Amino acid sequence: MAQKVEKLKGIIFDKDGTLFDYAQVWETILKEGIALTFNSMGKQHQQTAKQAMLSLMGIDEEGQCIPRGLVFTHRRVQILRRFLLYCIRYRVNAIKAIKGYNRSVKHSEVLLNEKLKQMDFSVQQRLFRRFKEEGYHIGVITSDNASSTNLFLSLMGLEKMVDFIASRDSNYRRKPHSEAFNAFCTQAGINPSQVAMVGDTLTDMLFAKRAQSGYRIAVLTGSNDRRRLERLSDVVYEDISFLDTDKRLFPAQ
Repeated sequence: MAQKVEKLKGIIFDKDGTLFDYAQVWETILKEGIALTFNSMGKQHQQTAKQAMLSLMGIDEEGQCIPRGLVFTHRRVQILRRFLLYCIRYRVNAIKAIKGYNRSVKHSEVLLNEKLKQMDFSVQQRLFRRFKEEGYHIGVITSDNASSTNLFLSLMGLEKMVDFIASRDSNYRRKPHSEAFNAFCTQAGINPSQVAMVGDTLTDMLFAKRAQSGYRIAVLTGSNDRRRLERLSDVVYEDISFLDTDKRLFPAQ
């Protein structure tokens, strides 16, 4: 006799690259940040170095996501090594670049506010409402900071439907450690096997695997690394709109 599949009662989403297309939102913000950084270093005319930094971060010249981009990598040592190699190759002062970029980040929420207000998030809103109607507990676990996360959820019209948020500023260890996942389960009163995880990176899928998530869903609106995501996920979708027809999430449809 086939083993009965456990009913899902909770779902956790990553934010960037999962709830929305990463490049669609962040390309403009990253370009602005890089331009401000190079201006602060007096290197505003180094177009090749600027484009190389954008590619290093994870967006190519055509606005498509690059799987090996630093924004999709959660290994700090690897991030530092690749950043320093970039600085050596393009003769960029690493300390000045970091300071300039940190200053530009402070301006990013203003740009994000303007960008998000122009976008349509009706698909995400309908999907979240359906999850709530089906009795799901909804969590968002992200490596972004709390201020930016709250801004996104508010402007996307999702904040009132989210039951649990864990960000960089929370006291949980970062993904792929399962601490935040376990905290979500404890708050909701459900088992990890009753929780689906939706993410766009290998770290998200490893996070779900270590937490013993009942269903691992990868989307291609972030790292876009289908080949490797297929190894750790149960299913890979182009974007989260495909969740609406997923028989595991909504078995009665």
